[in-house]
Amino acid sequence: MHIQELSLDHNVPQIGVFLDQHNMNNDLHIPDYESIPFSLAAYEGEQYIGGVTGAMAWGLLYIRYLAVDPAYRGQGVGAKLLQAIEDQARQQGAMISELTTMSWQAPHFYMKYGYVIFGEIKDIPIKGQSKIYLQKHL
Repeated sequence: MHIQELSLDHNVPQIGVFLDQHNMNNDLHIPDYESIPFSLAAYEGEQYIGGVTGAMAWGLLYIRYLAVDPAYRGQGVGAKLLQAIEDQARQQGAMISELTTMSWQAPHFYMKYGYVIFGEIKDIPIKGQSKIYLQKHL
């Protein structure tokens, strides 16, 4: 046996075959994994002022990125983007939303809109900072 680097384009499909075989052997009647992507943008006129991306599978929305132009922060743009992606995912059957953020980024923003912390990795990337995991029932 040896281990070598392999591009994601070649490795992920092969890993997927093994995972599918494992899941089928457990006979839990897990539905097929179907990822539904979301990508929304906010504009002021023609100017891009913020965006949010994520994907939903198995009733779980994972929010990947949410950011707003600093000139527009504090004006409700982030809240509207968050609400819009949650609404779209809910219409597709999402029951829970989850995301990660860093302690210096936006945990309080998400908590203001109903997210609760369910995990934390402390002292990442430096002592005194954390990676925070949040979820919200939709």
